Amino acid sequence: MFDESKYKFCDLLALLIKEAKLSNVKFYTSLGIKKPYFYDILGGKVNPPPPDRQLAMLRLLNPTDEQRALFFDLAAQERNEVPADIAARIEKDAKLRSELRQSIDYNALLQNGDN
Repeated sequence: MFDESKYKFCDLLALLIKEAKLSNVKFYTSLGIKKPYFYDILGGKVNPPPPDRQLAMLRLLNPTDEQRALFFDLAAQERNEVPADIAARIEKDAKLRSELRQSIDYNALLQNGDN
């Protein structure tokens, strides 16, 4: 099991590329991204890529379920967003959005941002 507090997105990405037995060059050229941008991601100098690029990365990496969840969670945390997999599900499922809204304490949310 991965300890989320010990990883940054860039660390996990480097590990997943290695586990997939891909060279860095093969990885970034397959994604169609430029070398400097890739190394900025890998070095933690820029935020993780946007959701569509995250999905493209995962298609190449073929991670375990646990690694995939951690990948999305770390990317979201560093981008200050909802994880891309969850956002995609919410976007397509009106019933799920409705169920989530029923569980929100709007008084607390509107008063001080807490739920």
